Amino acid sequence: MKKKESDNYVCPSSLKKLNLEIFKEENDVVIEGILVSEDKIIFPIKKGIPDLTWPQELQKIDEETRKAYDKLAIDYDKYASIPFQTYNCDEILVRQKMIEQLNIKTGDNILEVGCGDGRGSEQIAEKLNNSGKLYLQELSPSFLNKALERLKKYEKNIEIEYSVANACYLSFPDNFFDAAHHFGGINTFSDVKRSLSELSRVVKPGGKVLVGDESMAPWLRETMFGKIMMNSNPLLKYEIPLKDIPTNARDVKLEWIMMGAFFILEFTVGEGEPEANYHINIPSERGVNHWTRFFGNLEGITDETKKLAYQAQKKSGLSMHEWLDKIVKEESVKFLDKENNI
Repeated sequence: MKKKESDNYVCPSSLKKLNLEIFKEENDVVIEGILVSEDKIIFPIKKGIPDLTWPQELQKIDEETRKAYDKLAIDYDKYASIPFQTYNCDEILVRQKMIEQLNIKTGDNILEVGCGDGRGSEQIAEKLNNSGKLYLQELSPSFLNKALERLKKYEKNIEIEYSVANACYLSFPDNFFDAAHHFGGINTFSDVKRSLSELSRVVKPGGKVLVGDESMAPWLRETMFGKIMMNSNPLLKYEIPLKDIPTNARDVKLEWIMMGAFFILEFTVGEGEPEANYHINIPSERGVNHWTRFFGNLEGITDETKKLAYQAQKKSGLSMHEWLDKIVKEESVKFLDKENNI
């Protein structure tokens, strides 16, 4: 970890500043040390890589995933291309297309969570075009070490920072990145909703978030193709977490790739929930606008009174909203004037 990077990390629990204590450094790189939160939580730095895992005692599914990935990392080269071969896809082209959708510009600040052994990270490094910064996070230290080896050739031209971390608790301040990416593991995350919310938190408004993983397309699940593949890989039964998309997501896009066996979920980060033009006049018999239709309701009336009201409204030439507003206001003023004169 470069010494100056300590200013860019925050506590993944409180999101407050971390203080750096250096035990060993070389050429402004922290080799050994700790990052300490205001609450005295200690995050170790070993061999130049900070461990920002939170919670430090992982949930069972995350701990099992970490152990499985640490074990898989040893022989991962044997397995990495199998999904692409199975679905007759060119791995590099698939990954390049995903990265294209992030709209990365030279000099951008990009985050990849769950980066694995860095296969997809290479495409981001290429896209940064010798100017920018890439932050790679991975829950498995063994996989992250493989990513570090793979990406060394790019470190002459772009800055790359590595950390061990849980994608559900990100150790960066709000609006820090221009885009964020993950592919290949979200269906094993313990809290997908929180992870998507965290990604949208750390990406600047207008920036892209793009995630993807296995999930057999709904229209293919009852086909022989779908049944055979889901039998071989149960993760293909994963239901896409549409309900977990954050409210500040804009221009949400969902597509299936690799013969419909993998999905890509993409959105642009906005600010807060959408806000429509609630007050535009609606030229209908009912009249009124969206806002008053929702907030302007009065207590219910009898069917007989409602029938009379519609007859009177039609003869008045006004919309129901205009007529009701006029009548209720007039009668209210009359009543109040009378009461006040007593």
